[in-house]
Amino acid sequence: RTGRGCLLTYKGTPEPGRHKTREELEAEFAGEGALESILERLGFVPVFRYEKYRTEYGRPGEEGVATLDETPIGVFVELEGSGGWIDAAARGLEFEEDQYILASYVSLYLEHCAARGLAPGPGMVFPGTPGEP
Repeated sequence: RTGRGCLLTYKGTPEPGRHKTREELEAEFAGEGALESILERLGFVPVFRYEKYRTEYGRPGEEGVATLDETPIGVFVELEGSGGWIDAAARGLEFEEDQYILASYVSLYLEHCAARGLAPGPGMVFPGTPGEP
């Protein structure tokens, strides 16, 4: 769900390497009701939900994008672009290659819960969020 409606994203299997590289296809829907109805009619049910506040940053003339994702388990910088662009941007932000995180937010949430002895819930949401699956 976005401020404009819904975005459905297909994310393919990541290819091995130091950057997470995979096919991504996206389609926008004007409202969330139609997308949710389509998924339900195809037999899908909600099993995990996560929230994040994303701010996107770019530099004129560059194809890569730096995003700042604020999540209930921490703040993350995501760099999207070619491998060379990612490495250069990471160096500029004073990150080393050994600090790259390739895990999904679901995996990070499960690691977060395990490290704190918490039972994972059906979602990684901010306190007070209504309508968890």
